[in-house]
Amino acid sequence: MARDNVLQGKVRAIGRGGDAVTQTDQGLVLVPGALPGERVEFEKTGSKRGAARGRLKRVLSPSPSRVDPPCEHAARCGGCPLMIADVEAQRDIKLGFLRDACRGLPGAEDTEPSWVSSPDALGYRRRARFAWHGPTLGYRSLHSKRVNDIAECIVLAPALASAWTAVRAHLTASLRGSGEIQLQLGAKDQVVVELTTGTDPTPAVFDACATLSEEPSIAGVSLGTAHGGAPATWGADHLVLFSQANDAVNEVLVRTVADLADVEGLRTLELHCGVGNFTVELASRAPSALVAVERDPRAVDTCRAALEARSSSARVTVGDANRPPKGRYDVVVLDPPRQGAKELFEEGKLWPDPKRIVYVSCDTATLSRDLELITGRGYRIDHMIGFDMFPQTAHLESVVRLVRG
Repeated sequence: MARDNVLQGKVRAIGRGGDAVTQTDQGLVLVPGALPGERVEFEKTGSKRGAARGRLKRVLSPSPSRVDPPCEHAARCGGCPLMIADVEAQRDIKLGFLRDACRGLPGAEDTEPSWVSSPDALGYRRRARFAWHGPTLGYRSLHSKRVNDIAECIVLAPALASAWTAVRAHLTASLRGSGEIQLQLGAKDQVVVELTTGTDPTPAVFDACATLSEEPSIAGVSLGTAHGGAPATWGADHLVLFSQANDAVNEVLVRTVADLADVEGLRTLELHCGVGNFTVELASRAPSALVAVERDPRAVDTCRAALEARSSSARVTVGDANRPPKGRYDVVVLDPPRQGAKELFEEGKLWPDPKRIVYVSCDTATLSRDLELITGRGYRIDHMIGFDMFPQTAHLESVVRLVRG
């Protein structure tokens, strides 16, 4: 590599994807593996989506927050870019994302964000997405489609880690082409395995899936193709993959959302309710005045079953959350997917105005855009909370409450 492609710079911040935003005499470059305040040397590798990128060669002046990652795969896997930082630095980086999302909006400067940490930094994940290419099974490299052979992942919950061992043992010899494998831990520490292949599966893959499903730790296996059609299934008949990845943090998240919504005696609308992560708790506090909306019929069935088991009269409907049922609502709770809820707020489907809006977000970029739309309607922020749902990663789950004027 030519020497003129080797640069030095100082890290200004961490971007939302976990890369270090590094200042150089040639401008800003995104460099994985560095921390704020560090001076680094790196090899410039090109650009992607308009951003210059580099590959870290060495850290010239390390941050006092830098730690040795406990995982041997950390540098090449890409799944845990903040594993090089201590707990306090990870918190500060992620709260910085939330502050940036709310900066300049009404109420933000008067509201100090709070933080909910995870009791476990390792062994916490209840779901994970792997990939395969030919006989190689593991995680993809950072900013690459290349699959790394990963036999052990230390952030997985023990039951999920055992299931991954079983998947590799049963499927490695028969998988061909490429595809993705999603694992999710369900009830009784049993795991659901969902495979999506880019090519037509061979009879050997069907046989391997059937054998895998007989493992005591496996609740069920599904095998589908990227070009659609109903998947083949073994074991559990109904495979719904919608739960949160970190149980301990999710318990606090659910209580916090319900407390901030404060729905008792108020007409409440919940959008993107999924399988009912928040719905059950909200319904217990507003049993006859809750309407919940979710696009996926399977998730709605699961949510309704959970409510029926508690004799709740809350109403759950299949529909587009950007076009909610007409009516006046005092409180709105929403947990949209990564793309946010721009259409909902632009088209004014929620008005006349609810008293408060509780917005749960998994992406601070779309959160910022949507908060600007909401505050433009006369709302102000009065709570901002970050939840460390995914320690070691740059992912942030956050909750923002907005109240009228």
